[in-house]
Amino acid sequence: MKKFIKILLVALTVAVMAVMFVGCSDKSGAIKRAFEGEGYTVTAVNGADNEQLKSWLSDEKLDEIGKYEVITCTKGLLSAVIFKCPSKDSIIDVLGQEAYDSATESGLVNGNCYMITLVPEAVEIFKNA
Repeated sequence: MKKFIKILLVALTVAVMAVMFVGCSDKSGAIKRAFEGEGYTVTAVNGADNEQLKSWLSDEKLDEIGKYEVITCTKGLLSAVIFKCPSKDSIIDVLGQEAYDSATESGLVNGNCYMITLVPEAVEIFKNA
């Protein structure tokens, strides 16, 4: 009976840990696949390696943005830039709570990713990924 209880306890512990890790999952993979499925060309680079960001940001800011992956999704003239952040809290740190709430309502935040775009189609793909 003790052996059965030990096995049951281990199985429950594994199940609880699996649920915890799934809740903290990274949304960037699903987002990339969703855009690729809609015919977008998807490229991802470390934020500090992005040439466009290098021209916009100081060296200090580039060091900070190096923690982020920058994903660009393009289809003809349509484009979206997605920042894969370490966590939801890091998006709040950058935007502030009020701007984060507004971006979430607008569909520009999905898990640990924040998107900048002017293309309504891209917002729908991003929200539904």
